[in-house]
Amino acid sequence: MTQTLLPLEENPWPRPPRRRWGWIVAGVCAVVLLAYGGFQVVDHLSRCAPGVARVTVAAAGREECVGISDSYAFEPRFQHVVNALITENEFATAGGEGTYVTVAFAAGLTNPDGRVVAELEGAVAGLRRANRENLVGSKPLIKMVLANMDSEQTHWQEVTDDLLEMVDGPDRLRAVVGLGLSSDEAVNGMRRLSEAELPMIADIMTADDITKKQANGFARVNPTVGEELAAVAQYVRTTEERTAEQRSAMMVTYSEENDRYAAALSNAFKTRFGEHWKRSGRVSNPFSRDPGINFDLIVGSLCDDDSPDLILYGGRGKDLPAFIQYLSQRKCHDDEVTIVTGSDAARLLTDSPENKPAVDALYSQEKPISLIYSPLAEPAVLRGGAGQPAEPQLVKLEQTFRDVGFDPRHLRTGWAIMAHDAVLVAARAIRLAALSNPIPPPRKVRDHIYLMSPKVNGVQGASGLIEIDPETGNRRIERLPVLRLLPRGEPEILGLYPVR
Repeated sequence: MTQTLLPLEENPWPRPPRRRWGWIVAGVCAVVLLAYGGFQVVDHLSRCAPGVARVTVAAAGREECVGISDSYAFEPRFQHVVNALITENEFATAGGEGTYVTVAFAAGLTNPDGRVVAELEGAVAGLRRANRENLVGSKPLIKMVLANMDSEQTHWQEVTDDLLEMVDGPDRLRAVVGLGLSSDEAVNGMRRLSEAELPMIADIMTADDITKKQANGFARVNPTVGEELAAVAQYVRTTEERTAEQRSAMMVTYSEENDRYAAALSNAFKTRFGEHWKRSGRVSNPFSRDPGINFDLIVGSLCDDDSPDLILYGGRGKDLPAFIQYLSQRKCHDDEVTIVTGSDAARLLTDSPENKPAVDALYSQEKPISLIYSPLAEPAVLRGGAGQPAEPQLVKLEQTFRDVGFDPRHLRTGWAIMAHDAVLVAARAIRLAALSNPIPPPRKVRDHIYLMSPKVNGVQGASGLIEIDPETGNRRIERLPVLRLLPRGEPEILGLYPVR
């Protein structure tokens, strides 16, 4: 039996790769089981919205809505963002076909982490500013669609296939921003998008091994893990020279192989903190996807005679609150223990019940814990902290948040700032390419991404001037702030340090 696929706006699920999927129809049931990559379409008549399928994501153990839309809120928690997006898209498309192009924000939008809401708010604020302010040029106007690859990004192939079909469609897709977390799934999707010569601008993808070499067209507006930890290592080294401390380190690493962020942390720790790690006998402690018992054993190892006072945490921020809670209940080592980690520590700035025990521990005087990291973007620094000039675009972004009804406090983590800046970079490249062609081909837009290397061609984002290295696609960064995390207030700014 052959199933006829409807056009994108009517297709009840992301379009599968044509020659790879077959339909299995059982009896008179209307249920179609589609097994691919760890998820299943629940019902071929069941859809969340036009172009959006209801699927079962095995890794998450639940049903999710997956696909592409310009007006559907994949989860109720960001309905307010989609309402604002609809308004901005109506503004962008008022002139009709040929007057606008499309940018897709692609990621695991149904991931339950609060990061998603902040990213989407930043992206829509960036869209509004790109279309309504003379900030990065004015034409063509830009419409935005949301592309959800599911919470684990396992639906990357189906969604990227649909995105590719939008390149020559009436909306003229010309860039993809966001891209999700540093994972194999994200890289696979990028390689697929690269086939259409699309530019791809990451906002929070920090793994060092993800560069232009993996997918031509890739660029990022955020720092890499290696740059973050280089700055932190400089701070630790400077502190030791002042206080003559000799610190030893224990590494705590995530054992899942496809998590490129965790792997980048581990590699950077070995490079930047090798001497500290050596002093403690190169102790490395892996933990798994459900780390409770692992954390209990790891914290217990602090009672050894040569217990370290520096913990190099090489896992995702989602597991960090639990680790801090275990660490706060240690049965020995009453002196302060310092955790060093990457920018994902910003998750502790979100107001959630899971974070509360860890936040309490960071303020406790009993068995004290200090958390040091380098952020994606820190408003306290961008407002003029650490002796830096204030960044005017951050002030304007805060005002845009108020204008559309978003909470400016969501800028604290840096996620919204990065998403905003990724959209501005895409808009700037599109409009530079449009100087020679009103609707430029993707390749021309991609080329202009890599021309943002001299300062004169850079984009002034809310996080500062953005220049893209044409060899790697990385943002050119010289120094980064190092912070002591204080979730209930402004962070302690420990200084700005070089990343090389």
